[in-house]
Amino acid sequence: MSVEEKVAELQQLQREFELLQRRIVELEILANEYRRAISTLEFLKSSEGAVNALISLGGGVFGYVDFRETKKFLVNVGAGIVVEKDAEKTLEFIKKKLEEVEKASSEAASALREVAVQASKIQREIAELSKQEKK
Repeated sequence: MSVEEKVAELQQLQREFELLQRRIVELEILANEYRRAISTLEFLKSSEGAVNALISLGGGVFGYVDFRETKKFLVNVGAGIVVEKDAEKTLEFIKKKLEEVEKASSEAASALREVAVQASKIQREIAELSKQEKK
C-alpha cells in the first residue's frame, strides 16, 4: 500500500473515532436522564399522598405542580405506545433501559479503543513507508 492509501485509511478511522466519541457522549446523556428518573421515581414511590414539586417547562421556566398520583405512571414502551405501570414496574423498566445504555456505552468505548489501536498502527506504517520512499 502507498502512503496516500494509508493516509486515506487513517482519515477514515479518524471519522469513525469522532462518531464513536459522539455516540458515547449521547449515551452518557441518556444514562444520566435514566438515573435522574430512577432517583425521582424512588422518591415518589416512598412518599405518601400528594407531592409538591417544581417541573421544567423549558426555556428556563419552571412551574409548581402537585402530584396527586405517585404510584402509577405512563411509560413510553416504544413505537409511540404508552402504557400505565405502577411505580415498581416503572422502576424495573427504566433500570433495564439504563443497563442497555450502559452496555451500549461500554461496547462503544471498546470499539473506540480498537479504532485508536488501528490508527496508531497505521501511523507507524505511514512513518515506515515515508522512510522507505526517501531512500
